Formats: sequence, C-alpha cells, structure tokens
Amino acid sequence: MIITAKTKISKIIKLDKKVIDVIASINRHFRKLKNPILCKMLASRVSVADAAKIGGISTEAFLKKLQENGYQVQFGEKENDENTQDQNNNSNKNKMNKTNIITLDVRPVLAGGVDPFDEIMKALKEMDDSQTLLIINTFEPIPILNILKKRGYAFETERPETGIVHTYLHKTDAGPASGKVMKITDDKADDFDMVENRFSGKLREVDVRNLEMPMPMVTVLEELEKLSEGEALYVHHKRLPQYLLPELENRNFKLVQKPVDENNLKLIIYK
Repeated sequence: MIITAKTKISKIIKLDKKVIDVIASINRHFRKLKNPILCKMLASRVSVADAAKIGGISTEAFLKKLQENGYQVQFGEKENDENTQDQNNNSNKNKMNKTNIITLDVRPVLAGGVDPFDEIMKALKEMDDSQTLLIINTFEPIPILNILKKRGYAFETERPETGIVHTYLHKTDAGPASGKVMKITDDKADDFDMVENRFSGKLREVDVRNLEMPMPMVTVLEELEKLSEGEALYVHHKRLPQYLLPELENRNFKLVQKPVDENNLKLIIYK
C-alpha cells in the first residue's frame, strides 16, 4: 500500500500494527495509539494530514517518518476538500475579527481528563457576533472544529510557541454550512418511550458514565458494531456526546434521549 496525505491512520494500522510505535514516536499526542481500543476510534476519522495537524507537524514530515521506517509513501498529493477548505480558512487572516477577544484556556480541563466541548460551547453561546473566541490548547482541536464549521464558524490557528496552539473562532455571516445536522428527538418524553417499546427485547445495554474520556465514545462505537439486525443500543451516559453525533450520522443511526438528572442521560441508538 502506498500511503498518502489522504490515507486513514486506521487503514495503515490495519495493514501493519507495528506502525503504531512509529507514529507514537513522532509526537506525544500519538502515544495513546498504543491502547488498542483507542486505535478503533480513528477508524474513518483521521487521515495522515489530520494527524499531522494534531501533532503540529507538516504532512510531509509525517510521511517522511513513515518512509524512514520502510513504508511506501507518496508526497505532494493534495488533501481532501475539507482540509483544503481548512487551509483557506486559516490563510484568510484578514477576514478574522480579532478586536474583541474572549480567551478560553482548555489545557487545565484536558489535564483533568475532561472533554472541553461543553465549556467551549458555553463560551460561544454567551458571546455575541462581534466577539471572537480564542481557545488555548496543546494541539489543534480538529474534532471540535469539524463540528463548529457545520454551525457557521470560521476559524484560524496559530502556534505562538512550541506545544501551544491558539485557535480563533468567529461566527460568520453565512450561517451554518449546508451539511446535514443530526436531528435529536427529545422534545417529547414519549418519543423515547416509543422507541424503547419498539425495540423491547432487542436492546443491547451499556453504561459509560464512569469511563474517562474518550472511552465513552470508543465503547459506544464498539457496541454498535456488535448489533444484530433489528437491535438497538441503550446507553447510560452523563451527557449528550457531541463528538459521537457526526459518527452516528455517518453510519446512518438515529438517536433519542431522555434526561434523568444532570449526570444521567439515557440514549437509544438505532436504525
């Protein structure tokens, strides 16, 4: 196999699991790949180009490291349209409003093993359209950016020093992108009950409330792979898993939710 900027990390790992050690040596952010469960989370999500961004290195440097370890690579291939759009987004610095900055440092949140998505969304919700959110992180938060792009946000990233990434987010006049947004049915209590009754005796149950990030998402995706025809997954979660929603949409799953209290949310995922 010839590895390019578009090649998914999961595809390389499937070809040769030894590549995990090679990738882990490139950057400390990749060391979690040594956990076999976390490897599955990369399936159909992260390309070589995406991984290079997360690690703060060029795609060429990433490919060169693989080449040095005996893998066949191809340099110079253009990234997919989404990545090209990211580059254009980042290059249009004159369009990014930086006169009214709200700063959010998520490094302490991540250090505590907590997903910063809720804090970021809270900050964005409290801002008006004249303000720009500055997120301080140790890597480019690509999963969050992919979600926010669909909600009409432009972004720009800078690396003021080694190990520090500044991501600027600003609401654009264009509004949400034309891509589909997954509909969550939660406006009526009986929606959840109706789905639960529909799959009575055919529910696979999993509790992810006590798992550390990103294991809830990894566990749910693993359980979905085990579903038989006509089955659904009943999930005990603490909160609505925002990173999981695009993955469910890509796999053509539907979801209903039923809040119990602030740390207990019931989900049913089904087709």
